[in-house]
Amino acid sequence: MDKEKHERKVVYFPNVAGKLVEKGMAALKAKEIKDAHEHFSQLLEIEPDHPQGHFGMVLSLVEMGELNEASERCETMMQQGIGDYYDIFQVYISILVQLGKYQKVVTMIEVVLQENQLPSSVAESLYQLLHFSRQMTSYDIDHHDDDGPIHEEDVEKLIEFLESDKTEKQWLAIQKLSSVNEEKSIPVYLTYLNATDKDPLLKSLVLQVLMEKELDQEVTVHKFGREIHVNPSKLEDIFLQEFSLSVKKKLSDIVEQENPVLFEMCMQIWWHYLFAISPFEAEPANSSIWAAAVHKVASGLNGEEMTYQELGDYYEVKPADFEVAANRIMNIEKQPFYRPFD
Repeated sequence: MDKEKHERKVVYFPNVAGKLVEKGMAALKAKEIKDAHEHFSQLLEIEPDHPQGHFGMVLSLVEMGELNEASERCETMMQQGIGDYYDIFQVYISILVQLGKYQKVVTMIEVVLQENQLPSSVAESLYQLLHFSRQMTSYDIDHHDDDGPIHEEDVEKLIEFLESDKTEKQWLAIQKLSSVNEEKSIPVYLTYLNATDKDPLLKSLVLQVLMEKELDQEVTVHKFGREIHVNPSKLEDIFLQEFSLSVKKKLSDIVEQENPVLFEMCMQIWWHYLFAISPFEAEPANSSIWAAAVHKVASGLNGEEMTYQELGDYYEVKPADFEVAANRIMNIEKQPFYRPFD
């Protein structure tokens, strides 16, 4: 019996798990998805609770379009405490958005934000997702709320949605096209960005998709009657830009200690505005002006009508200097899907 047990025992080379992680991540980076999936499968056979093995498996499943299985794995990892909770949570939320499960996105983000334990960098990236997902739950898309991604054979239908004058259909198409063959989806995205009659907010969403896909070529974006040429792979995350963080710092200094709830609203409004105007930047590049403008809009929406003069004194700027900025923000905030403003 002992001899039989000995013969069954598998002996692995030293650091085989580490080597499989390296091979799996390298394969993902090289877009060799099947190889990556195989490496992570082997790793989990050796070490069933290996955090990087599970995380790599989720990433490979996403790349393969197996979003439902990927979301189930994320749920299991969070429930069993495998890996970094917030890293997994971010990937999980991204998958739910692609699946169109916006109500679940709203519920989960609200619960996590209420715990007040999120790292600031994670919280910032979730604010705009929460805002947009709340908007999406208000639209009736009963005929398009299946539990899985739309497959490649439905691409023509999605393109029709993208060309529709219904912004909710365009939104759905943008999300679903992100999971189909890039040779078919990228040209459609580029045409959308170059159009002069499409919603600026949705163009920002397209740009975000192209950034995630690391598209390394110059694209033309029409927004607000202006044209700009950018390379998505070289765009900086708007929520990590020095200027956007300087506005956050000023709002934190004046609002956060006295009214944390209002501060959270300020940040949602600021991130939403930055996302909406990207890849253009907030002008003028004066953090006090934009902090005062955001504070004005947030206080108004929160039922606390502060005067321009009061806020001007707080931020040491003239009311006339930030009134235009506040109006621009309001033009975006007052409509879920908005039109270009002057």
